[in-house]
Formats: sequence, structure tokens, C-alpha cells
Amino acid sequence: MYLLNLLNQLKKQSDMLRPAVKDVMQRIENEIAPLRYSLPGDKNGLEFGSKENEVSNIVVCWSPTLEVIRKAIELKTNLIVAHEWLIYDYLRNRWITKELHKTEKKTNLERISLLARHAISVLKYHSNWDIAPGGVSDSFGEYLGFENLVYSRGLARVYKETPMKLSELAELVGRKLEIQCLKIIGNLERKVSYIGTALGGLGQIFTYADEFANTKTEAIIFGETLAYSEIYAWESGYSCVVTSHEASEMPG
Repeated sequence: MYLLNLLNQLKKQSDMLRPAVKDVMQRIENEIAPLRYSLPGDKNGLEFGSKENEVSNIVVCWSPTLEVIRKAIELKTNLIVAHEWLIYDYLRNRWITKELHKTEKKTNLERISLLARHAISVLKYHSNWDIAPGGVSDSFGEYLGFENLVYSRGLARVYKETPMKLSELAELVGRKLEIQCLKIIGNLERKVSYIGTALGGLGQIFTYADEFANTKTEAIIFGETLAYSEIYAWESGYSCVVTSHEASEMPG
């Protein structure tokens, strides 16, 4: 909705001229998700293409997959605004014995080839949109209907809600996110009132549950998790509801 409103506003500024990619960047980076919210090492902004291109239409997505790129081509769109990365990087991870360089990865080559052939630019706004007021972290609790925010730090949020069973919390989350499969860790009959949220890939961090220490949190709603993270959260006293990386970030 933010970007639809943005495009309409930019079009109204001139009867003849379309906004350029750089105009969209300026509005997002100055007003919607300022770059000052980006975490160190997380480069946001232009991922591919020219910022001088005039914008015909905008496709907004969670991840700029091949499916999304093909849909953008079908819709004659020349700008994609994504939350996740376009390119899979070369990690130099010691656990991988035969890692392809980023210039050799098949998905990277196919994505870039299609974008270049159809002159499509790609913008990425990740941690700045996670953290910015009204962004991914704030939107999730609001989307679930939580109203009493009692703790906010970094990407973690805690809400104090009317006590409900863990099973009822899971049912609420599944219904609101429109997902049929989620994971529950804990006693389904346990009544919880203080509910924390750890969206996206935060549950891949083994001890992310530490963010909720001394907050009265009883249950954590995760996006994507590792088994280690789930065990750590459970042994630290938290019940858990695990959704998925994409499902937890889509409200934002």
C-alpha cells in the first residue's frame, strides 16, 4: 500500500513525466524506510539496473525470485521493490566443500539475464524496513490484532494481551497469516499473556531468545528457526509458535 500510494503521488507531480527509479528510491529512503535504520553490512537500495529509468509500474515482493521476475515481465513492469536479496553471494563457508562463486550460481545467472534483457531495475530494502517505524517488526503485531505493546528493542517486540491458551495463540496466528501448517513448542494448555515476536530469519540465530530476557515474555512467535534455536528458547522457559520466514514478514 505504501508503494502504491507513492507511485500515485509521484505521477501527480507531473502530467507528462513518469517518475524515475531514483525518485522512488528518494521517497522510500527519506520517508518510508530511512537508510539510517540499516544494520551494519546490510547494503540497501539499488540492487540491479539503472536508477535513471522511468518507472512504468512497480512490482512489490518479498523475494525477487524467478517467478516474480517473470510476472514483472508479463505485467510490463520495469521496477521491482523487494525485501530480500536478488543475488546469492559466495560465502566461503568452511562447511561447504564445493561452493559455486556467485557468478556461477545458476539462479543468479538466470535472474540477471532476464532483468537485463527486459531493462528491469531492482531495489532492495531489508533491515531498514524491518526496523523503521511502521515496518516489518511493527506491522506483524498490529496485523495479528495485538494492541498493548510493552517492549520494543531492535527487532524484538513484546505485547501484553488477554491471557489465552498456547493452542489458541497458534490458531490465531495460523488464521491471520492464512497458513495451514505451523510448529508449536510447549504445553498447548499453557495460558500466555506476554507474547514476543521474532520475525523473518531471527530464529536462525541460536540464542535469539536472549532478546526477551527480563521482559516477562511467555511465548515467542518466530518466523524461520533452527532446531538449536527452538531448543534454546524452550529450555529458557518460552513456549514457541513457528510460522515461516515469508509468512511472518508478509504483513509488513
